[in-house]
Amino acid sequence: MSRATIKDIAREAGVSPSTVSRALADHSAISGATKSRIEAIARRLHYRPNLQAKSLRTHSTKTIALILPEINSFFVPEMMYGINSAAAERGFSVMMFQSDNQLEREKALLWYATELSADGILLSLSEESENLDHVQQLVQSGTPVLLLDKTGGAEELPGITIDGAGTTARAVAHLLEKGHRRFGGVFGHPALSITQNRRNGYLHALDQAGLSELDCPTLEVTQILEISQNLRRFLAAFPDLTALFLMSDELMVHTHHELCAMGIRIPEQLSLIGISDGIAPYYLHPNITHLHHSGFEMGYQAARTLTDAIKAQKNDGTRLKSAVLETKLCVLDSVRQHLQL
Repeated sequence: MSRATIKDIAREAGVSPSTVSRALADHSAISGATKSRIEAIARRLHYRPNLQAKSLRTHSTKTIALILPEINSFFVPEMMYGINSAAAERGFSVMMFQSDNQLEREKALLWYATELSADGILLSLSEESENLDHVQQLVQSGTPVLLLDKTGGAEELPGITIDGAGTTARAVAHLLEKGHRRFGGVFGHPALSITQNRRNGYLHALDQAGLSELDCPTLEVTQILEISQNLRRFLAAFPDLTALFLMSDELMVHTHHELCAMGIRIPEQLSLIGISDGIAPYYLHPNITHLHHSGFEMGYQAARTLTDAIKAQKNDGTRLKSAVLETKLCVLDSVRQHLQL
């Protein structure tokens, strides 16, 4: 059986194809009774609109592309949920791609998304993305691109992120308020802008408190699978540390696991605080004090911002705007009051 068309519906309803088209689009010029009759015929004939033809007419596919460097168990799933929720509310669908943290694959996926006629792109940068000329070229061609979470520190391109340095400084301030003056910071890959940003916030907060990295040393973990041996060496080198700051959920979970394996009690022997999406801390014992960085909120606001810009672009060319989301200190059970001797 051939696929039903608008002409087939029009023939059965005894109206023109243009009337059917307007009725299915819920046009105000078509009466309610006519709409109901046409919709009933469309359902009976199993009519499905030709989205490709519609996109050619409207110059819109109602889709956005999401390009991520990787998909892990932390933060990203909630961010994807937020993106899909906001996109669905606006009548958009989401195409998801993974760059595997490779610059060349990121470039290829950006252009592939445009070939699929995505109306806009949400991009979380790969580890190799230092020069963003490839993104600038796409923006200049007229495709709305919004950077997401991992923005590479690019101020010239719109993005949705948090104040990583300021958030880290607040975590350090909480440790200081609890009497800790000899603690460590555990950070991710040193080449990543997100690591550099949060580490700078850590060092600045130490400086403000009259401390330095000699007092509160840092550990940078290039590969998460290396954290076991690296953390053990770090703690052996600085046995007098009373607390650790952890820059991400991934580092938090793996560090917690290693400390438990080493028989180190939290917070009696070592306090923990980190930046987190707010899910993992409640699965760990004791629950981990953290600065809440909501993946859902970030994804939701990013998708709303992008779809708003897509709609506005067709009217007045409104440009995308950056936003810095707030984080919240959630005091749980992993940081004890440290008494100075």
